[in-house]
Amino acid sequence: MRKWIWIGVFALSVAGIGHFLTAGDSSAIRVNVQPTTLYWDGKAMTGSDPSGYFYDGTRHLPAALEYKGTTYVPLSLIGRHLNKPTGRDEASHSAWLGQEPGAATKRPSPQQAGPAAVQLPPARSAAVAAAPVSNVSAHPAPNAPYSLFGISLGMPAEQVIRVLGKPARQEPSGLGYQWWIYNRDPARYLQVGISDGKVVDVYSNAPQAKTGDAAIGTSLPALVRHYDIGHTVSFSYMNAQVQITNQKYQRPLAIVDGIPHIFYLDKQNGDKVTAIRLIDTLMLLRGGFYETKWTYQGEAPDFDPPPLSVKEREQVNAAMERQVLDLVNVVRYRYKLPPLSWSEQAARVARQHSLDMESHGFFDHVSATTGLNPFERLQQAGIAYSMAGENIAAGYPDAIEAHESWMNSPGHRKNVLEKGFAQLGVGVATDYYTQTFLTLKQ
Repeated sequence: MRKWIWIGVFALSVAGIGHFLTAGDSSAIRVNVQPTTLYWDGKAMTGSDPSGYFYDGTRHLPAALEYKGTTYVPLSLIGRHLNKPTGRDEASHSAWLGQEPGAATKRPSPQQAGPAAVQLPPARSAAVAAAPVSNVSAHPAPNAPYSLFGISLGMPAEQVIRVLGKPARQEPSGLGYQWWIYNRDPARYLQVGISDGKVVDVYSNAPQAKTGDAAIGTSLPALVRHYDIGHTVSFSYMNAQVQITNQKYQRPLAIVDGIPHIFYLDKQNGDKVTAIRLIDTLMLLRGGFYETKWTYQGEAPDFDPPPLSVKEREQVNAAMERQVLDLVNVVRYRYKLPPLSWSEQAARVARQHSLDMESHGFFDHVSATTGLNPFERLQQAGIAYSMAGENIAAGYPDAIEAHESWMNSPGHRKNVLEKGFAQLGVGVATDYYTQTFLTLKQ
């Protein structure tokens, strides 16, 4: 690997690739710029680009050049393969692979959860400053070999239908794409995110889910053996140098051949993989799934999700409510528990509490406006039950993140896996979530 990196360092730029000038002499040195397909451990490094070329973020360039019997590879191509930023400073005649020399770092403070509830994820935050970075493309290859149930990032929507059939539901997400929900078989439950006719997100917590060397039930030590999982994840994207603070012991992020993999761990079951998500780089940044900061050169990159109208927000809220029910029933299937049926009565109570928390800026099981607790809210709604429970969460970008956090909290997990519950109602208001579990009186 060091040989490749040093070769890359000598080929810092392929602009004007056919004209290398000697000092004090204007005559050109002849080099061979015939496009070359490069292989790393037997795998083509430029398979997603035109044969023999690679995309540097603005144009396709030859992947290598030959001079006096030596092959030179652009440093930016090496950086893309290693998922590390690259750059060059003309003034100091220096170059770098990985973190820029002298780059300042600052960790934003995470949000804190309220009492009697799941922890919130870190606040979406970014330290923005002008800094030179490389122009490496972080887009995953459209035909990447990493998939869930045969579905990979970049796959055309028509091919998804050929592989899986038509989804049970199509519904919006808050990150600007459509979720296709495949929930007919809980053993193979799958959510597929589609944007502009291509797959940008794939998630499953089903017992048969598997990608590469990871599957449901894979231990953390085994995961670390097969994937490069560090405390930070750095890469270049849209002229920005991005650094993500990883959650190595809860939901480690690994970028494999340009494809972000999120492995959700079950802290209550030996830190084993409990769900897998493959997500497009832009969607990863849009979601604010991790504590993230970036530096950029020139125009600031836009990593914000598209704004939603009031009606669109209501549609996304309703979609996440249905997804929470699906996710609960898949994990109950894994634990050989009966599925929960939807209760619209309980959902109305849950929605009102989520809206109450969002509108009045509190986070508690007891309403700050009415003083009612979960059971009093059910009674006020005229719902007769033999047993009931409530989970709340806030600050999560989607139903998946909220569900996985509940499963890592013993009290909330107990509600999800309570065999005595028969019904579930879910209420979502933007990023406030309420689950109302109950067993109706007969």
